[in-house]
Parts: sequence; C-alpha cells; structure tokens
Amino acid sequence: MEHKYSIPKEKIAQLESLLCEYDIDALLIVSREGSDQVLPFLIGEDSIHLAAAFFTKTGQHVMLCSPSDEKKYEESGIFSAIKVYEKSLGELLAKTLDEVSPKNLALNISKDDSGADGLSYGLYLLIQDLVGKERLAEIEVSSEMIIRELRSIKTTTEIERLRRAISITNDIFDEIFSSEIKCGMTEKEIADLFINGLKRHGVTSGIGGSYDYPIVCIVRAGLAHRGPGDTASIPGDIVIIDFSVRCEGYVSDIARTAYFLIEGESEPPEDVQHAFQTAYDAITAAIEFIAVGKRGWEVDAVGRKVIEDGGYPTIRHSVGHPIGTQCHDSGTRLGPFKGENESSNRPIKPFEVYAIEPTVIQDDGLPCMLVEENVLVLPHGKEILSRRQEELYLIPYSK
Repeated sequence: MEHKYSIPKEKIAQLESLLCEYDIDALLIVSREGSDQVLPFLIGEDSIHLAAAFFTKTGQHVMLCSPSDEKKYEESGIFSAIKVYEKSLGELLAKTLDEVSPKNLALNISKDDSGADGLSYGLYLLIQDLVGKERLAEIEVSSEMIIRELRSIKTTTEIERLRRAISITNDIFDEIFSSEIKCGMTEKEIADLFINGLKRHGVTSGIGGSYDYPIVCIVRAGLAHRGPGDTASIPGDIVIIDFSVRCEGYVSDIARTAYFLIEGESEPPEDVQHAFQTAYDAITAAIEFIAVGKRGWEVDAVGRKVIEDGGYPTIRHSVGHPIGTQCHDSGTRLGPFKGENESSNRPIKPFEVYAIEPTVIQDDGLPCMLVEENVLVLPHGKEILSRRQEELYLIPYSK
C-alpha cells in the first residue's frame, strides 16, 4: 500500500542525486500561498504562509516556515531541521543561508521551462534584499536542468499511478464505444459520456477543471484543438476524441478515432481506412524507434516521415510529448529541431513516459486520424502502457 509520502521520499532521493550530478550545493524554494508548485511536487505539502526550503546535496534539508505549517513538514520526515519564524522569515533565511554556505544556489527561475519558473519576481527581490544583490549574483544558478529531470524521470510509485490513470482511460473508451455512443449524437452529447465515465470511475479530467470536456471533433465540423460543439454525427462521419484522466495526481493522454457506418457498410471506405493505417503505422514506427539517448527531434522525424509517405500533409504539431503530473509535462518534446538548447534536442532518459500522436490532418472534411498511445521508456527497451487501438471503432448505422 502506498504511503502518503511515498513519492516525496522517492523524489527527494532523486533530487539529492541530481544535485550531486550537476555539482550544485543547494536548491532553494521560496513560496507563499502555493506560488511555487515544485514544493508540493517534491514534498507532498504546500505552504500556507511564506516558507523557504533548502535542499542540499548532502541530504541535510532545512525548512523555514510559520507555526501553522510546522506540523505537516515534521510529519513528512524529509527535513533534518525545521525552523519556525514568528513574524518575519527574512533574518532566519539569511542566517540559514550562511549556515548552508553554498558556492552555488539553484533557484526556480527559467526562461524556457514553466515547471522550473515558480519563483515570483517579488520573492526573488526579497531573497536579493536578504542575501545582497552582489552575493546572490555570484552564487545563483537556474534550477531548470534539475527540475526538468525531477519531473520527467518517473519513480516506481509515479509509474504505477500513471499505469492506473492510463488503464482507467482505456476502460472508459471501451465502455463508451462498446455500447454508449450512437449515430446522431452531438459532439457535446458524446463528451457527456466521457464525463459520466470519469464520475463512474471516481477520477477527474486531466486537463482543466475536474469535469471539463475532452476534445471531441467531428471531422466534418473542423479538426482543431477545441471544445465540443452542437454538430450532430451522421453516417459517414469520423469523430476524434482526445481524452485525459487524472488519477492520484497523474494524468493519461490517449486519443481514439471512430467511424460512423453508412447504411449497408460493414467496414470504412478505402480512403478512411488508409488514413487510419497511416496514423497507426506512424505510431508503430515512433514507438519502435524511441529509446534512451535518442533526441526528441529524431523520434519526431520518424513518425512524421510515415505520415508524409502516406500522401498526407506534414503534421502541424509534435509527434509526442512527456506526460506526468501534467498532460504536457517537462522533459523532451518529440518535435522538430529548433536549436541546440530547445527541449526537442534533449536526449531521452530511462523511465520517462511519452504520449505518441503522429496525426493525419487534412482540411475540407477529408479523412483525419488521431490515435495516441502512452509509452514508458525503459533502460533497454520500452513498454506500451495503453492498450493500442488496432482498428477503427465502428459505430453501427442508424437513422
């Protein structure tokens, strides 16, 4: 049985290893009212009032907090010392920094990664006032590389939670396509089936609010990253559903495509089937290629080529992206090369989880296909966590 602090303890061990790997003495997180989401991600608890946490490569971690936050940080068992301030954090923070005496200090400031950019400007100025502008300039470094690794490389417990989220997502798709979806339903009515599925399984949406609609697009009405509308399905339609489930803080990202049979049809027309097979083959190629050490743009190029060789326009988005506590998490973007420092040029690491989605996109109502699978990269291989869509879902004809 998972303990409340299972993931925090795993992430703290990972953090200590990363601090040593990058030769950074300490990571300082300063947060108030949940302003920096790295703090609850790391330790499983947020800050109500102004708090500062020093995480050091020696494993001696120190939390500075108000009396009202003290107990929960004690319960975590993560900190070697918890120091409580009564009125002002300032003097205590400056004194603790002197005790830690780092030659370099990582702060959550990043130009490129929102997951590592949680230090507000006001709190940065506060640190600067306490430490001294010149001294801070000498020791501060961005935490970007550390936080990116922490978010992208999953621990054992994180992987198990992702497995559960992905399995529930597949179950909801199967339940809806086996008996619930009918020709004539509108995009919104189809989306309602998925919201009911979330409630039935005791989970929430992985994007937006707890019960926000998934993407439901009848291709005839236009394929875009949009919410469902009032367009009703008719025989011959293709419908694409991009659906994300949040379970115990971790999210899936799976897409499926269905075809509404015309009277007398038992299978889709050749152009529709070709579009599906091309998307399927592109996903297969990307999954077979993805591996530790591959660059994101290399995986993108493999999936993209299959789509183009199938006679379709190039993909308008990346072939894939990391998933974790967010639908688009930190890590390597499986997209075109845009520069040496861009996330698509980052090597893939073991125990990262990716959504793979090379897509057939055409305009003017021509067949489009979005099938998306979730894949765990292992040290010597990979594991497909989702149950693959092997063929188009076929919705029986009805008037």
